[in-house]
Amino acid sequence: MSYWHQMYPRRRKAERLELANGAARFEALLAKELKPGDRKFAESLHKQLESGLTPKQIECVERMEGRYSDEAIAARDAWASNYKAEGHREIAMICAQYYMTTSYFRDLARSVLTDENFIPTERQFNALTKNKYAKKAIAAATETPAFPIGSLCKIRSNYNLVQRRDLHNQVGLIVANHPVGLWPKSTVLVNGEQVKLEDRCLKSAGK
Repeated sequence: MSYWHQMYPRRRKAERLELANGAARFEALLAKELKPGDRKFAESLHKQLESGLTPKQIECVERMEGRYSDEAIAARDAWASNYKAEGHREIAMICAQYYMTTSYFRDLARSVLTDENFIPTERQFNALTKNKYAKKAIAAATETPAFPIGSLCKIRSNYNLVQRRDLHNQVGLIVANHPVGLWPKSTVLVNGEQVKLEDRCLKSAGK
C-alpha cells in the first residue's frame, strides 16, 4: 500500500439497509402536513428507498415518524392552544427580554418578542424559561418591588456593587422600578440626580 493510501485511506461506503415496509411508511409520512424542510428531506430519502438507506437515515425516518405521529400532533395542538390561555406567553416574554441582553437564545427570544403569533414548541419554552437564570428573571419581574415608587432608601457602601463612592450611604427617593433582568433595578433620585441601580445595591433608609 502506498504512503498516500496509508495516510488518506478511502472512506468505506456506508452500509445500505432495507427499510421495513418502506413504501407504505413513506406514503403515510408524506401524506401528513410536514414542515417544508422535513418534506424536502423525506422526499430525498424516499428517492433512495430502492437502493437502501444508511442506518443514520433510517434513524432519521423513525424520528420523523415520531414527530408526526397522531399522538405527537395532538400534544403539539394542545400545547399551542394552552400557550396563551395559561399565561405561558407572558412568562416567555419576561425571559425573552432578559435573553436579548445576552448571547443565548437570541433568535428564539426575538421571535417571542416580535411575532405575536409565534408559538415556541414546548421544548423551546422549557429551555427558555426553566433554567436557573430564567427563574431569577421571572422572580425579578413578578415579585413585589423591594423598594416601591415613592419610598426612601439608602445606597450601600459596597464598592463591588456601587463603584461611585460619592453615592455610598446617600439617602434617595425611588422614582421608578425596572423589573427586567436577573436583578430588579430602580431609578433613585439622590442629590438632585437620577441614578439607575440594582435593588441589591439599596437598603432601608431606616427611621
